[in-house]
Amino acid sequence: MVQLMGQWTNRDGPIYNQIANRIVDLVQDASLRPGDQLPPERALASALSVSRGTVVRAFEQLAAAAVVERIQGSGTVVAGRPVTTDHSAQEFVGERLWMNEGAAVDLLKAIPMMLPEVRELVTSIDLAPHAQDLDGAEPLGWWRLRERIAALHSRQGLPTTPHQILVTSGAQQAILLAVSTMARPGDVVLGEAHTWPGFIDTVQHIGARYEPVQLDQRGVVIDDLETKIDRFRPSLMVFNPQHQNPTGSRLPPDRVEAVAALAKRYRIPVVEDRVAADLGFDRLHLPAIDEFDTGGYGITVGSICKVAWPGLRLGWLRADAQIINRMRSLKSVADMFTPAVSQLLGLAIVHRYEEFVEARLKVLRPAADLVTNTIRVELPEWQPSPLRGGLCLWNTLPDGVSATAFVQHAGRCGVLIASGQQFSSVDGDSANIRVPYTAPLDEIVEGLRRLVDAWRTFNHQPTPATVI
Repeated sequence: MVQLMGQWTNRDGPIYNQIANRIVDLVQDASLRPGDQLPPERALASALSVSRGTVVRAFEQLAAAAVVERIQGSGTVVAGRPVTTDHSAQEFVGERLWMNEGAAVDLLKAIPMMLPEVRELVTSIDLAPHAQDLDGAEPLGWWRLRERIAALHSRQGLPTTPHQILVTSGAQQAILLAVSTMARPGDVVLGEAHTWPGFIDTVQHIGARYEPVQLDQRGVVIDDLETKIDRFRPSLMVFNPQHQNPTGSRLPPDRVEAVAALAKRYRIPVVEDRVAADLGFDRLHLPAIDEFDTGGYGITVGSICKVAWPGLRLGWLRADAQIINRMRSLKSVADMFTPAVSQLLGLAIVHRYEEFVEARLKVLRPAADLVTNTIRVELPEWQPSPLRGGLCLWNTLPDGVSATAFVQHAGRCGVLIASGQQFSSVDGDSANIRVPYTAPLDEIVEGLRRLVDAWRTFNHQPTPATVI
């Protein structure tokens, strides 16, 4: 219900009226249907971080307007004749990250702005010399682009040929192709306990089961990974080990090597998302899993979107050539081939990749320092993770404080943020808050001001257990 409610606080009037109006919207757009039961008042109040009396007044207002019915012994249901529908419809973990209202400052999404260098490239590029490429239609991507991507991997320590590259419409499509090729409905896929929701949603979308592996401040816990392999016998593992989203952790080389060894020993394909691997403020090379011996089971996802411009939507897969050819058919079904203009821009950006990485880091570092310093000074109760690079800062709230409740309260204070629950496949509360530093600096400053105000007006006492 909280996910359906979305950003319900960006309205005028008393809080109970805002809740009631949002539920009316959900009924009108058929997100809630006649006969659907609303949560108990106490449970919904706890989830929305409001008083039970506020929810009672909202339900009474809805009942007076005949939007809901209050049935003794059965609770509150949407009024009208029940509609037969499929209540097993899938809910996506990451859906809330895309909900926004213009009245709030958005610190939900870790999406960097277009670099000025990319804007110059877009306006100055000459299409004439590329006429033959522009008319090419190959699901694997342009050969010249695959050559440059392969050369990039080789420069970084992972020898690669163009036959091992498939160009995609962004990293998310690469993840979808990899998971759809290597897993089947009913299979178990292992991944980090907190991760990019696109991983979780993709696994669940194909009918497989996502099982979380424990994380510590350095990344995946290898002992737990091996335990989960023994227990579940997964068909696939998916990880985002370097500047991990959302925790920002880096998997050290010995653990990277251990993941590769497990993939080889158990013959389990392992997908590594490296879209932020090069965005380290110290510019250290962080080894890819496939730089170690995976026995041919390593699959790497790359992208220039986080480095250059997310609007470009150009990524790729690097894997054994046989696996790439298996994915080619799925790619042709998905969108036939990656748009020619995206590949043309990608050709130029990959050629100047190191230059664009440096430009991106010059933008990110001041913003990251601003977020970290503000939280340490203004929110001393929070525990931010070490700042190494990437696009966001992971913070742990004091023991017993509900991140879910705080997210709701922050929304009423005009700032949209995500709790750890938006990055988990397991139901329940979270003690973590992710704060990206990808927005323009003035927006970050205002968002942090509202975040600090929200914390100062929030009830920090641990939420008591609700008995229903």
